[in-house]
Amino acid sequence: MTMVCVFLVLMPLGEHFHIVTALPALFFRRGRPANAVPTVDLSPLTDDSADASELRVGARSVADLVWKDALDAFTCTECGRCKDACPAFQTGKPLSMKGVNDSLKHHLLEQRKAILAGGAAQANLPALVGDVISDDTLWSCTTCGYCEAACPIELELLPKFYRLRQHRVMMDGEFPAELKNVFDAYEVQSNPWGLPADTRGDWARGLDVPLIRSAADMAGVEWLFYVGSAESFDQNGQRIARAFVEILREAGVSFGILGAQEPTTGECVRRAGNEMLFQQLAATLVESFNGLGVKRIVTCDPHAFNSLRNEYPEFGGHWEVAHHTQFIARLLAEGRLEVRPTHERVLLHDPCYLGRHNGEFEAPRAVLGRVARDKLLEFPLHREKSMCCGAGGARMWMEEHIGTRINVTRVEQGLPQRPQVIATACPYCSVMLGDGLKAKNLNESIVTRDVAELVAAAMVRKRASG
Repeated sequence: MTMVCVFLVLMPLGEHFHIVTALPALFFRRGRPANAVPTVDLSPLTDDSADASELRVGARSVADLVWKDALDAFTCTECGRCKDACPAFQTGKPLSMKGVNDSLKHHLLEQRKAILAGGAAQANLPALVGDVISDDTLWSCTTCGYCEAACPIELELLPKFYRLRQHRVMMDGEFPAELKNVFDAYEVQSNPWGLPADTRGDWARGLDVPLIRSAADMAGVEWLFYVGSAESFDQNGQRIARAFVEILREAGVSFGILGAQEPTTGECVRRAGNEMLFQQLAATLVESFNGLGVKRIVTCDPHAFNSLRNEYPEFGGHWEVAHHTQFIARLLAEGRLEVRPTHERVLLHDPCYLGRHNGEFEAPRAVLGRVARDKLLEFPLHREKSMCCGAGGARMWMEEHIGTRINVTRVEQGLPQRPQVIATACPYCSVMLGDGLKAKNLNESIVTRDVAELVAAAMVRKRASG
């Protein structure tokens, strides 16, 4: 009995406290890696009468975290599964959910008196970023969600990191230097490349794609093809958009695009912590789409798919949103498309924002099962355990100064399968894996292709022959 009583007293201070907190943590779990960034009330920032000392945006100290963050810190079992396929940890960056929770737990215990005292003591708590979590740890995260999906008690990391980034960007003005150019480009041209916004529809020249200019135009088509920045401005992405247009036409789908008038989702800047810029971009997009009477959207970009589907309803955007792999799978199942199998060995990479964040693993496989058949290969880490390409969470625009490159590591994982094609369903994954192949001098023997490109190349073109 003495040993039991001693154990009960010591439990909150040791690694066994999860025996008490695991069930409550599971009960209050979200159930899926966070696919939406916590929204910030920005009205105090624009209110001239607001007391600057009282402004709170994001999370600076433990006092700004939510109760679930503290519960998770004490619930971590320290099993280390969160690190197994974390792209940052696997490539030598100082990030693991286990490490973050351990640091946060000890910090909560050290600062418990100030936290409970409130007032000035609480206001003077040390900043989490710098004192508890390093900047390198915070900005190494690709927001892929593997750590949350792998945790046996479904602890949450991403919302905490999003709030920390929001404070660093909007209150401290501290963030990786590369993001300054990205934020400026979005503000001026509404795309991260900073290319002229009025050239957003130039990729479709010569394709005679219907342009939506009014609510009447929108009423005349079934679907809005939301192209997104990657497929509007990046040459690799433009190939994907053109291939998908071929597929839509072959299947007889009624669709249109917005061209130069297409607004950006701002998904990238939101995950980088610039919530103010995101909400400005979101207001423009919602006003545009609702003014046109948009009802159904299809996109080839999983990041846009996730944002439009899971984040925009909060801002007044209520639309049916489909990813192009889901759309193509439906067209094949309905017999509106016919394909001839390829003879190439195709290795499938799962995009994080399609798979883990939205639970869609079957659509790409259903499509490639028709195109590649018995030559469809899988990475050792696939489906829920798939490793990120390294582009998420605005990492697409930041250099990797620590450890090895994530995209090169991901490519190396698939080489034992001897693929001829690495297939993906995301324009950012396509770029990152293509760059990884170039770094390995394999870009001439192995190519990256989007699912849409493979389907367009394998299509039996009945309409053209007719």
